[in-house]
Amino acid sequence: MASLVLAIAGASGFPLTCPPPDPACVAEVGSSNWKLRAQVDKGLSQRTYELLTIHDWIPKEDEASRATAILGLETMEIARQILCAATFRKCDSEGVKNAVMLVPLEKVSKRSAAERAIDVCTDLREDVNWLGTCSYALWQWADAEYFVSARNFMPDSEPQTSEETDRLNWKKTDSNAGFFAPVFPPRLSPSAVCEDSLRWMSNNSSSSSQPVFSGEAFGDVSWVDVSNLRTRHLSSISLLEVLENGRRFQEQHPDGLSRVAVNLGGGDGVCRVGHGLDPVNCFFVQGYGGVVFEANKSLEPELQVSLGKFVPHIQILAEAAEVETISERLADAMANRPGRVVQRDEIDFIKVDVDGLDCHLVQALTLGKWRPKVWHVEINPLFPPGIALWPSGSSLGVSTTTNQRELSSAFSRRGESDTKQALVGCSLQALLDVAGSDYELLHVEFENAVLLRKDISEALEPWLSSRSIVQKWRDGYFCHPIARVRQPHDDDEDSLFLHYDFRRWGDPALERSELLKLVQDFLHQFVKEGTYSFEAPPKIPPRRSNSLPPLPVYGQTGMQDINCESRKDYVFQWQIILANMESLLSSWTSGRGDVEVVLAALVEDFAGKLNIDRAWPIFKTVAAWECPLGGLAVAIAMRWRCMSAFWKDNPIFPATEEFFDAMNSQLPLILRRKTKRATEPPKFAAPLGCENLLMRYIQAGIRRSDLESLLESRWPIFELLSSMHTWSETWPRGYP
Repeated sequence: MASLVLAIAGASGFPLTCPPPDPACVAEVGSSNWKLRAQVDKGLSQRTYELLTIHDWIPKEDEASRATAILGLETMEIARQILCAATFRKCDSEGVKNAVMLVPLEKVSKRSAAERAIDVCTDLREDVNWLGTCSYALWQWADAEYFVSARNFMPDSEPQTSEETDRLNWKKTDSNAGFFAPVFPPRLSPSAVCEDSLRWMSNNSSSSSQPVFSGEAFGDVSWVDVSNLRTRHLSSISLLEVLENGRRFQEQHPDGLSRVAVNLGGGDGVCRVGHGLDPVNCFFVQGYGGVVFEANKSLEPELQVSLGKFVPHIQILAEAAEVETISERLADAMANRPGRVVQRDEIDFIKVDVDGLDCHLVQALTLGKWRPKVWHVEINPLFPPGIALWPSGSSLGVSTTTNQRELSSAFSRRGESDTKQALVGCSLQALLDVAGSDYELLHVEFENAVLLRKDISEALEPWLSSRSIVQKWRDGYFCHPIARVRQPHDDDEDSLFLHYDFRRWGDPALERSELLKLVQDFLHQFVKEGTYSFEAPPKIPPRRSNSLPPLPVYGQTGMQDINCESRKDYVFQWQIILANMESLLSSWTSGRGDVEVVLAALVEDFAGKLNIDRAWPIFKTVAAWECPLGGLAVAIAMRWRCMSAFWKDNPIFPATEEFFDAMNSQLPLILRRKTKRATEPPKFAAPLGCENLLMRYIQAGIRRSDLESLLESRWPIFELLSSMHTWSETWPRGYP
């Protein structure tokens, strides 16, 4: 039997749908078979997840190990398909034969184990132990292939826990390694549609952006997203950095970013990487102000520990974000913040993740004239663009935020009285419809969609318009390698991924009417009636309720002193920075001739710690909160250094050269060039380069500062500014 399969192995295409498209037959599969399949499938999913983690740890130069890891990923998926076909063989008599045709016997490392699995699973005996024997043979083959890739990284056979994964993320290769992000095996996707995503994620495509991005993390390590893999998309902090450098952004927001964000569903307020990633919580701990809503009362103590020290800079509302009142509650909370009230189109970022009412809240805020620069909204990514689907009925409300244990892995909620489940989350198309023509899709982050306001989005060109909405959905979710597997934290043995093959929805050959019919049939068979709707909810005008409780205020004020010397928990050592600035000015005014040496050493130290793709935008945000004038002083010193040509092509100061050179291009949207000098600056950005970027930051910082603070502070802002005067080489000497 194995020799026959070998002759036809490697056949391309989409040879089977599993579970088969016969829901009545699928429903008749015995519970014992189902439980066995669910257990083995979970083990294979776990191995898939671990192989993806391993792939991120492999050094760039070890191409052979990466290729082995990719082959291991394909092996896990093929084993899952054979297992599925074996489970439902009475519903599809050709299923097992078609599934084993996918085994690439000429490539596998453990050929004998693969041949045995093929022989066992294609032996159509009717004894009761057949499925168990097939499952065991599949597991032996898949596990053997796994350890070929894993032996240098995971010598133990114990599964990797989520906590261990978070800790080991620090081993991930930096994004500058430049190799591709893996995707779902293209030949196992309908019409090989994931081949396009593979080309996009590959470093070899002429149209490709950086295949794997860095993000919010400090240090030379890649950021990981909700799937716990290296980010396959532009991270939130880098996104705002690029937006701020746009021409139209400069015209509409001359003061720069407001550094104010809103979090609808803040959880415990912790900034973490991996599955629990919350971009706004990460903004908050970096110095952003804003408002956070959280309906789960049990999380309130942890929320206060995480964010209470930033009150009233951050307003904490331990209550549900309700559609009828969200606009006015948010306006009230904004008014309670110190300083100027941020206008509704100045909010940098609104994140919505309440496990149900997400799109309803976007609709309510849109009606209330809130126009953030960026929307970050949790969606149900199963449904392709073109299918506008809304959750509805009694499953919506406060309970959707608090009953986390009821959530299923397939973006649904477990039923109480029957086998059908309730839909959770709106589709991508529903979100696009409610956001309206003012916004366009930037990308899909697995189960989240990120939308940009069109009037300031040109800084993301030509990258933004290089892919269609459908392709962005494929890249972000459908062709993601773990889109249809249960992750380590998910032990749901009744997952919809085990009941239905969602791959068929991504077939590019499907007409919209055919896709809609498939979706309707799925909903009818598996989703509880009344928990979804193809119609958008009626628009409810914002209203103010006289019964609303007063806004709570917790903790102490988070306002810092202008000299940045009273607190011990600052991220940066501002007093040391201040002493260095004073030393720099002393060298300049004394006329000793060593000012260039001092300045060069000072900026090289800064540049060694900052990178425009990661720590530089974080530095600006943290400085705006901790020590605005200190941040200005650092930027002025760096621009002073930038104005000389001494840093260019200077091997003595490599960090300065790399840092300033990066400012000549719209990082991280284009790869680092082999030639260090950027060519013609992009038309969509404001003038680039270290002089321009640093000056824009300085100008915005001065506009946000009042003259009294500038005069009272110890920070020598005006003295540093005078150093960049046209005649700075001749005056002032002997400055006191």
